[in-house]
Amino acid sequence: MRHMKKTLIALLAAATLAMPLAATSALAADMKVGIIDIQRILSGSSLMKALEAAQKDVAGAEQELLKFRQGKLEELQGMQKQVAEGKMTQEAFVQKQREFEDQVMQRVKSEQGRLEKKKEEIRKMKEGLEKDVETAVTKVAGSKGLEMVINKQLVMFGGTDITDDVIKALPKR
Repeated sequence: MRHMKKTLIALLAAATLAMPLAATSALAADMKVGIIDIQRILSGSSLMKALEAAQKDVAGAEQELLKFRQGKLEELQGMQKQVAEGKMTQEAFVQKQREFEDQVMQRVKSEQGRLEKKKEEIRKMKEGLEKDVETAVTKVAGSKGLEMVINKQLVMFGGTDITDDVIKALPKR
């Protein structure tokens, strides 16, 4: 009798725990889910290509500035050698050093301003791209009657792939 009572309690507990899972599964079965390959969407976007080009410009400008600084440093080292050999006075060296520092600072300020503008442009491009993708996904999902859209990398199976439709719905820039 006691054994039967324990078994009955265990069965009731199992049934109680299983009911929400069954209800959730039933709801999920009725839900239409779309999937997208966000990497493919982004790589096909003309805005993404412009974004990558802008990022390369920034990296190139930063590299150019680094080379400029390095070149000026090497020139100064060469002049130090001339001072040591007696081919240049210490005063002339100090004067040249100040001139070089001024040139470097002017170039740095100029480039930093340009780079900051470019970085702001990149930030706006990223925001625009995110908005474009979100708008396209929402539009396609609505037209297909999808209730949820999930990144393809998170789904093992199931769902309707709307990646191509989203790519077509993205604005051409």
